[in-house]
Amino acid sequence: GRVFKPGYVLHSAIHASRDDVHAIWHGHDLDATAVSQTKFGVLPLSQEATYALNKGVSYHPFEGSANDLSEQPRLVKNLGPTNQIMILEDHGPIVACPTIEEAFAGMYFLTRACKFQVKSLSVAGGDLSKIHMPDDELLDEMVRRMKKFDEAPSSAEVKSTLDSSNGEKNGEEVAHDTPGLMFAYARRSAERKFGPDSIYR
Repeated sequence: GRVFKPGYVLHSAIHASRDDVHAIWHGHDLDATAVSQTKFGVLPLSQEATYALNKGVSYHPFEGSANDLSEQPRLVKNLGPTNQIMILEDHGPIVACPTIEEAFAGMYFLTRACKFQVKSLSVAGGDLSKIHMPDDELLDEMVRRMKKFDEAPSSAEVKSTLDSSNGEKNGEEVAHDTPGLMFAYARRSAERKFGPDSIYR
């Protein structure tokens, strides 16, 4: 079928320049797009925002509809070599990750963070001085903790765990696959609501 040119301009530019990226998601979520229209962008106001910021967030100025191939070098430059999230100013977010599961989690946490941000600023009348904004020391601690977001409790924190298969004590540590678990839940929820036959055809 016919290729949607704005989608091609965005996605092909990133796929061609980033070998680590295999899943790209661009959307126009209302709150995320509203945040893209502000000069301060995504603020570190929540756990969800910290998750997104920890993935690396870039910004790309609005140039009009993304249907001009000459914009691709600027898109690539602004995303950078490692960042997984880019806010297209006055347009919406784009998430570029190694897997579909990671792209899903990145977009979920980013849009959730933007919803919280829009609501909190609304409650505060748009006055940032009335928002609990972390200082540099607290922000460093938030980032440090987010780097361990998927960690299970260590053996120092939990003396032992019970091995359900044989009743013996097992001190093995496990890292949770948060993106994988989130995507699996979303997939099962969609299958229950719409039926597998309506989805996979």
